[in-house]
Amino acid sequence: MSQSITPSPARVPHEPDLRTVELLCERLGEMELPIGADAARAILREVLALEAPRMEAEVREALQTSIDTIRIAAQSASGVLGSVAPVRTRPKPRPPEPVLDPAPRRPVSSPTPRPAPARRSAPRRQPESDGGDDPGGERRPVFRRPRGR
Repeated sequence: MSQSITPSPARVPHEPDLRTVELLCERLGEMELPIGADAARAILREVLALEAPRMEAEVREALQTSIDTIRIAAQSASGVLGSVAPVRTRPKPRPPEPVLDPAPRRPVSSPTPRPAPARRSAPRRQPESDGGDDPGGERRPVFRRPRGR
């Protein structure tokens, strides 16, 4: 990419395109100045030989301006990057880990006690109704006195 934009020592003559030659012949024919393709080609060669240095100078100047602009931008960017302190970023937070219940701890020395079998309650006896005060057979609350007094 480090090619220089200097003119080459051996100049290649500019050769007009076939379409350009036809265009010149057509336009001169409209002006009632008909010429052949060889004459039109010779005229175009002379015009291009005269105009080529001016057009090349303009193109070279535009290219040089572009190269200078790119060079200045690269130098500015390099200077900015060199003068700025490196950016310190915070470490990314780790995603939360699932919370698991701890394993139950068992005593090592004593075996696990077995649950006591359920006690069977004695079947309740239905008090026999003595036909006392309550004909419907409803039970009355019983108040007991404390013993030992």
